[in-house]
Amino acid sequence: MTHQDSVQQLVMLCHKLQKEGVPPTIAMLRAKAPFTVSVTQAIAAVKAFKGSRQAPEEDSTPVHSQTDQLQDMEKRIVQLEEAVALLEQRLQQLQPTTE
Repeated sequence: MTHQDSVQQLVMLCHKLQKEGVPPTIAMLRAKAPFTVSVTQAIAAVKAFKGSRQAPEEDSTPVHSQTDQLQDMEKRIVQLEEAVALLEQRLQQLQPTTE
């Protein structure tokens, strides 16, 4: 097995470890690999793995969208308050007067 093939298999192992919630480290690769792994192979694999990962998204919702969501929620609150007021009015009309 060539050095590059080993590194590719180790990168796949890194992805598997990450899916399991285990951070891929040099020591972890050397322990979990089904073949003998040199330190240089493990370092190359971890570097390749970290380079292949996407940068974490800071916030998937744009700011203008958050503002729109806030306005929509405020409108919905007003609608609900109006509905509650209407229901309270109807409830008072249904209740017999106790005079």
